Amino acid sequence: MSNKENNRDNTQYLTIKEEKAIARENKKIMTQFEREKNRKNVDESEYTTQMRNPSNVIEFDNLHTYFYTDVGVNKAVNGVSFVVPEGKIVGIVGESGCGKSVTSLSAMQLVQGPVGQIVDGSIRYTTSEGKCYDIAKMPRDEMRRIRGKEISMIFQEPMTSLNPVFKIGEQLDEALEIYNENLSASEIKARSIEMLELVGIADPENIYSNYPHELSGGMRQRVMIAMALICEPRLIIADEPTTALDVTIQAQILDLLLEVKDSIKGSIMLITHDLGVIANMADYVVVMYAGKIVEAGEINDIFKNPKHPYTVGLMRSLPSLSNIENQEKLFSIPGQVPNAVNLPDYCYFCNRCDYSFDACYESYPEDILFEDGHRAACFLYADRFKDLDLNRPQLPKNIASSSDDQFARKIPQGRVDFESINNPKEKL
Repeated sequence: MSNKENNRDNTQYLTIKEEKAIARENKKIMTQFEREKNRKNVDESEYTTQMRNPSNVIEFDNLHTYFYTDVGVNKAVNGVSFVVPEGKIVGIVGESGCGKSVTSLSAMQLVQGPVGQIVDGSIRYTTSEGKCYDIAKMPRDEMRRIRGKEISMIFQEPMTSLNPVFKIGEQLDEALEIYNENLSASEIKARSIEMLELVGIADPENIYSNYPHELSGGMRQRVMIAMALICEPRLIIADEPTTALDVTIQAQILDLLLEVKDSIKGSIMLITHDLGVIANMADYVVVMYAGKIVEAGEINDIFKNPKHPYTVGLMRSLPSLSNIENQEKLFSIPGQVPNAVNLPDYCYFCNRCDYSFDACYESYPEDILFEDGHRAACFLYADRFKDLDLNRPQLPKNIASSSDDQFARKIPQGRVDFESINNPKEKL
């Protein structure tokens, strides 16, 4: 039986009566979650825990974040597990709607409630004081003590994140006033101007007195970075921080993030759909699809030896000089991501996969472990199917061997060195 014949029709139509029944049930569930988050004077022992590895800053363990809608439960994040080591950059990549941003918002407890809720799993985080909290269980009031100070976020669009009616300086000062009550007004202003200077803004004294609309997109993004870093957090979440910027400004912002990370000795969770940014920045890569992690590993493993067909498809989608030289069309992955309200009970990617076989339509694959923590959720590498002589995805030769791609994949330990292919010197 072909894959096309195996494809199931997941289309469902609800009556008004059914929608009302779903809404009533969802309201009960959401009320219970909101009641838990709004509790006062909760004993700290209810949400303190221990890290599995003390060298990690944050650990996501089987995280489930759902949205309760009138047409069903949207499983935006559906069992995600990964870690961010101290002093490292972890890149999260995937198509729009795969759950990248919802994962990051869960770490900040900023998922829009009462519709959006963390329903299961743990998010373990160690503060600068050495205490380990499970963010998924923390009451809302307690979370305010670490949000912004310990964990900060650089949002995707600065114009919608900055308040248009307050000056830049007022918005920077607010964070310091909340978490540093002992500082005087002059000390707070001096610190804000110092942060503007740190992120490369010329004439920071004047910018301090400007409104957001008076600045360019690149300047506003630098202000967002300054605001996120002003309390020197241990973990920086950057949610597509360069999407709205031109290429030159993108490079400046990414270099700035690297410099600031080293200066405050922090870690970065970098969310993007741009594999070029991931290659240039990340130490570890997490590939998400339809709310799950399909592949994860060190940068070298993901770019040199990707395992999952989806990861290979993303790599093939990168523009290449060979496409122009050979007059080839840019590759795109066929099909659509499954509906998160009605996910199948088998592999989410099999209907779009050229390598799928019967087992892919029977159950969801477990993670297969390779060397150095590299893992992929795919039946192609399961031991019980090794005798079937299955075809496995590989990077095409025009990606693996062309000069422009060789030069983009000279990967020393940790990050890509974008030096010319003619210059063999590498930073090892």
